[in-house]
Amino acid sequence: MLSEEHIYDFEVFKALVELEIRRIERYRKESTFSIAFLYAPELATKIKENKESLKEVDVAFIIKDNLRAVDVISPVEEDFVFLFFPETEKKMAQRVIERLKKVLSDKNIIEGVASYPEDGKDKHTLFAKLVEIMNEKLVPVIELD
Repeated sequence: MLSEEHIYDFEVFKALVELEIRRIERYRKESTFSIAFLYAPELATKIKENKESLKEVDVAFIIKDNLRAVDVISPVEEDFVFLFFPETEKKMAQRVIERLKKVLSDKNIIEGVASYPEDGKDKHTLFAKLVEIMNEKLVPVIELD
């Protein structure tokens, strides 16, 4: 599913990460990008208070409004999203997330960032690093096949 807002389901998100790695390898670019997760239960609760129902994309649209046009977001649950930051090193991705926390007035957002090639030079290693970070910060229930 393509989206003008760069909001995609998780399968498309994973494919975009893989395509970016292939593009970097193909053109032998010295390039980096970052992927991240955000868990924002208080933001979801605030939205629920103002609406009768909450959909996964509600939080995603609020977050997307505060990202660059090229950044990609993938809602997984109503309060959990993945982010893809092209041409962005880890330090800069973390700054974006800190800015998001300020804009959203939510200091309880839990986040993690993994960057290519620093944390992994292939899709599996990169996602494994992000899952490792998620399991350190959240209840360890996520497994990578």
